Amino acid sequence: MDLKEIADGLAAKFGIEGLAVEDGEVALEIDGMPILLGEGKDAAVVITGFVGEPPAEGGEAFANLMLEATMSLMDEKSAALARNPETGSYALVQRIAQDGLMFDGFCDELTSFVNTLETWRTMLENFRPVAEEAKASAAAQPDAHDMSMSGFMQV
Repeated sequence: MDLKEIADGLAAKFGIEGLAVEDGEVALEIDGMPILLGEGKDAAVVITGFVGEPPAEGGEAFANLMLEATMSLMDEKSAALARNPETGSYALVQRIAQDGLMFDGFCDELTSFVNTLETWRTMLENFRPVAEEAKASAAAQPDAHDMSMSGFMQV
């Protein structure tokens, strides 16, 4: 199954008008998330989804989290979390071999990809660096001077 057959199948299944392969790619928007299907090497389809821009603070911590997660993604799905070298934005990329691939199987893979992408977009959106959380936690603790005035001190 090639990219044109996949595009035609998606258009028919989901009633998408005008869905076509242009320059070896098919652009989709699923649940508000931009996704690109492309022709990969060795008869594969490469799915790329935009995760987001690096967080304003704790970018290195989030990047390390992504690197650690990529180990299991590669084992389970031939997928990886990556940083676009041109824009600096984060993406989820998955390679799906076309050998013996049926349309329903591709749809299952695409659904799994979308779910993983949504999870990472949510993680990035809600990401708070540990240092920021520790600072907020420390600010919420009672001042030691205030505790000594009452005669009780927390241990």
